[in-house]
Amino acid sequence: MADTRVQLEVEDWVRQEWMPTKYGVTFNRDRVKLRSGGVFDFDAVSGDKSIIATISTSGAKTAGGNYAVGKMLKIRSDMLFLTMVEAQQRVVLTAQDMYKQCLKEKEGGRVPQEIEFVHASLPEKLNARLVAARQKASVESGGASQWPWTWCDEVAILRSTGNRYCRDKRPDSETRLT
Repeated sequence: MADTRVQLEVEDWVRQEWMPTKYGVTFNRDRVKLRSGGVFDFDAVSGDKSIIATISTSGAKTAGGNYAVGKMLKIRSDMLFLTMVEAQQRVVLTAQDMYKQCLKEKEGGRVPQEIEFVHASLPEKLNARLVAARQKASVESGGASQWPWTWCDEVAILRSTGNRYCRDKRPDSETRLT
């Protein structure tokens, strides 16, 4: 089973470091009453409940390069709950490629206007750990290709040894990362 500790660490960093810097208030995970009478546990809620957010660490593509339908459906589900709360601002935080995909969905009229998408840029080391965790989960689920290289943006991981390499498109140009 996939280890989600890195994703939770990313959520914590976004909630505790990035969001207070951007919005000037502190955030916590919180259960919020919905207009329909139920409750929902949101990833980030400001102290005065004026800003309520869900945080997504998912990318817009699967390891095989396909559109990540399931991940997008999860964000759509989160958006439903965001529209059911009384808040001045509703924010969905996503990875860069998912952020671009969500903006495209909004521009196409497929997202409620009150939903605001923002991108939280992660520190380099935390982002590298997140990418590695996604790749590991993909391998565990059988979603990664059988080619011995797993691509992480511009970093390749040789599965047999776990060594990481920077590569461009030429197979003979690689530099081992330490």
